[in-house]
Amino acid sequence: MASTTNRYSYFRLSDECSPGRIADRDVKGTMTFMTSTTESLLSNSSASPCEVRHLSKRYGEHTVVNDLTFSIPRNHVVGLIGPNGAGKTTTMKMLLGLVRPTGGDISLLGRTVGEPQWGDVLNRVGSMIEAPPIYDRLTARENLHYQGLAVSGAIDSDEVEQLLRLVDLADRADDRPRGYSLGMRQRLGIAITLVGQPELIILDEPGNGLDPAGIIEIRKLMGRLSETGTTVLVSSHQLAEVQQACDQLIVLANGRTVAQGTTADILSGRSQHLFHVTVDADEITQATEALHAAGLAETEQIGTTLVIKPPPEIDGKYLNRLLASAHVYASSINQPVASLEDAFLDLVEQPDQTHTTQKAVTS
Repeated sequence: MASTTNRYSYFRLSDECSPGRIADRDVKGTMTFMTSTTESLLSNSSASPCEVRHLSKRYGEHTVVNDLTFSIPRNHVVGLIGPNGAGKTTTMKMLLGLVRPTGGDISLLGRTVGEPQWGDVLNRVGSMIEAPPIYDRLTARENLHYQGLAVSGAIDSDEVEQLLRLVDLADRADDRPRGYSLGMRQRLGIAITLVGQPELIILDEPGNGLDPAGIIEIRKLMGRLSETGTTVLVSSHQLAEVQQACDQLIVLANGRTVAQGTTADILSGRSQHLFHVTVDADEITQATEALHAAGLAETEQIGTTLVIKPPPEIDGKYLNRLLASAHVYASSINQPVASLEDAFLDLVEQPDQTHTTQKAVTS
């Protein structure tokens, strides 16, 4: 599988690629550097670094991305999540100019696709699509040096050492990546995308194929990136990790945005007013009678746990007092909370019911 990066000479350009690239490396390894303008572009610090409006991509009769619209806030880590085939990778490739959209608009760092300065914008975006952009014959440090030459024509040794520390590879910096674990290769790939201090990082499934330890390493790295003030858009189908690593979420299904906002925004309104009341086995009948006497009935019994769906004004404290007055002392009273996985499955199974919290995404 081909790997692609932005601001970078390792990637291979397809026929649909935007011409505003710094360099491309064909399958034979030939390097062709292309001239980009030197006009300085100043970002509006309050503007979204990435905006997509009514974006679509079709291959013949097959629609991969369908009327996609979202924006991401500056200096946040935003997760682009969805099942396989939802359009995540295609969307990221369109953002980078690697795939030409069928319709819609893309704005990165205040510029839209096709503007004369688009090549300069791409110089300020780091990306890792599908696989880490690594030369196995070079050491980790040499890979970063080479990226510095590709981006700016110079090597910043201090920056290279800082990046090696950031991704926890300082002690293996002089080893060739061919001996690295998959997680170490992913971290080196992320370090490569960070050379030159890009304003926006786009990462496609950085935890794909990693064992639990490797996934935790990537999650920690995402946290460190947000602390540096870098804006990150990362795709994944590992919901638990995305929930922990990202400030905002964009949920895709069938090529469309079906939800966007914080995890709390997406879960809002999805939790039912339920209580799980667990009592001793010999107190089940007594507990049921006390609840029935108060006008409450269990909706389900699971072992010695009664599932109660009371009116909104009744809380766990009230249930505890009610049972105690009947000399039933519950071992636990829990109110289940909807999980991101539950919300995700509900959303992707009903893709036409879009749930958006635009304020949370753009603020």
